[in-house]
Amino acid sequence: MKTKNVKGNKRRWIVAGLIVALFLALMPSRKTQAATGGFRVSGTKLYDANGNEFVMRGVNYPHAWFQNEYQTAIPAIAAKGFNCVRIVVADGQQYGKTSKSELENLVKLCKENNLVAILEVHDATGSDSQDSLNQAVNYWKEMKDVLKGNEAYVIVNIANEWYGTWDNGDNWKRGYISAIQSLRSAGISNTLMVDCAGWGQYPQVIFEHGQAVLNADSQKNTMFSIHMYEYAGGNAQTVKNNIDSALNKNLCLTIGEFGGYHSNGDVDEDTIMSYCQEKNVGWLAWSWKGNNSDLSYLDLAYDWSGNSLTSFGERVINGANGTSSTSRTCTVFNGGSVSGGSSEEGGTSTGGQGITNLFYGSAAAYDWQQAVSVYTSKNGGNLNSAIFSEKGFFWVEYSGMEGKLELILQSWSGGAGWAKVAPTETGWTNQGTCYAKFSQQACKNAFGSDYSKLDAVHVGATGEYLKVISLDYTVE
Repeated sequence: MKTKNVKGNKRRWIVAGLIVALFLALMPSRKTQAATGGFRVSGTKLYDANGNEFVMRGVNYPHAWFQNEYQTAIPAIAAKGFNCVRIVVADGQQYGKTSKSELENLVKLCKENNLVAILEVHDATGSDSQDSLNQAVNYWKEMKDVLKGNEAYVIVNIANEWYGTWDNGDNWKRGYISAIQSLRSAGISNTLMVDCAGWGQYPQVIFEHGQAVLNADSQKNTMFSIHMYEYAGGNAQTVKNNIDSALNKNLCLTIGEFGGYHSNGDVDEDTIMSYCQEKNVGWLAWSWKGNNSDLSYLDLAYDWSGNSLTSFGERVINGANGTSSTSRTCTVFNGGSVSGGSSEEGGTSTGGQGITNLFYGSAAAYDWQQAVSVYTSKNGGNLNSAIFSEKGFFWVEYSGMEGKLELILQSWSGGAGWAKVAPTETGWTNQGTCYAKFSQQACKNAFGSDYSKLDAVHVGATGEYLKVISLDYTVE
């Protein structure tokens, strides 16, 4: 922290200093929280371990039935811009049990590819039996060592579509209260996800009993999932009513599965995707590949590597509100590239030919602290200095006082150690936030032209409070 001269009334400044120190102590620390915390539910929002909102833009991957494809499928899913993957695993009731070593490998590969893993046991699908739900719970207890320490990277979807009946939901409520309390008693602290009844398509149970289920969680860290097919997602009004009804109960929601069509009717995927974008609700399309021939229209890809996409895959990935324009990498991975993304800030960053998102979320700093730190690929980060171009620039969107920020290019491998870059343009966006542009020439003036020596990029506050919303590198 930059030191300042203390003048005037000593006691007054000591008190002021204590207030500032308390403010800074309470301010989220991205690195500390990423190391010690996990995902957290707060009202309708899901926050990652850095305290930044995370909105799922994911796909389902049926590992339990295709155990040999994950090393191809998971990197391919990441390459298409998804920020999470919901993985089908099995507890042995109906399908071959997913072993501990398998689960470890799946989580490891997801982390290596900057994907949040949502793990779900599929054996209890459609069952009303408390015993089948208990077996799923026992599976997670058995896999506790895989979950522990990965709270920042893994969400536990307790059981896929448990409770198939459409009724008053009392049994669904009692079943999940018991399941959640059992998991917490066992020391599992990951965020939990609960599917609604009716094979995932009867969300009335969430509206009526979701609060009771959440209150039963000693950590208040449970979110809910609707699977939108022909019943829960068949038309625009149904989609909007179901989403609004959950959010109006102040519950955290994601659309855990959806397709473009299903057995008994059409699905309004356009409204699902657009309304989720409007309401900041997550979604996970079903599924990457592997559906039976009579349901092959639900496949996103013709091959596990994703070299050839189906029409549904093209819609989900490259269509309006698809992953290529709306997916943001979870900030626990220190940012990530979004292929084909478009800038939403307004101002001169729009219209770029290539936009690489390095950070998206909410990261605060005060009085010469760094709010965002992005490391280059040689240091395990996601900033590849090869993207730099004479026509490129860094673009920061933030809230606070206009111009009260600094961009720092840091090197500990032979370049300028701590190069502060002067902004070439500052102003206000159409959304009422501030922006700052840092041209490539300004970067060169401060750092030099040998970016092979670049190790990290920081955005920090000067003398005022600053909250960074996004950091992009754009090539016009």
